[in-house]
Amino acid sequence: MYMRIRVAGLLIHNSCVLLVKHRKGKKSYWLLPGGGVKSGEAVQDALKRELFEELKLHIEVGDFLFAVETIAQNATHILQPTYVIHAKDPGSLAVGEDRRVVGFKFFRRSDIQNATIYPDIRIELQEFLASGAISKRYFLKQWVE
Repeated sequence: MYMRIRVAGLLIHNSCVLLVKHRKGKKSYWLLPGGGVKSGEAVQDALKRELFEELKLHIEVGDFLFAVETIAQNATHILQPTYVIHAKDPGSLAVGEDRRVVGFKFFRRSDIQNATIYPDIRIELQEFLASGAISKRYFLKQWVE
């Protein structure tokens, strides 16, 4: 077992949340954009780098929103700090260099319930879209694949 940090960004545009579609083997799922933090890299710098690699998007990192801790079935332990992010031109998104990223979409609150999102933060995303806030800052979720 090992632990890694995956930083994520929550971008809201026209009352919708941006998710990226990942594909691993024959499985595909949605997640907040972001990715792994390299050794010696600040999480906010990693978030900026990952958003450019995944979506060719330059961002500003806003407030810390919440942290999700997950333990995958293969015993991988992931801590995901999540920040509000801002982009000057969210309409300029394009799939970048990360081969796992096969698409992106802005989800309305009503679309989130039926999406496969890892970790499963559907309730928290719906809460944020409804109220603009999160009631808790920490979530322990099982990563289901």
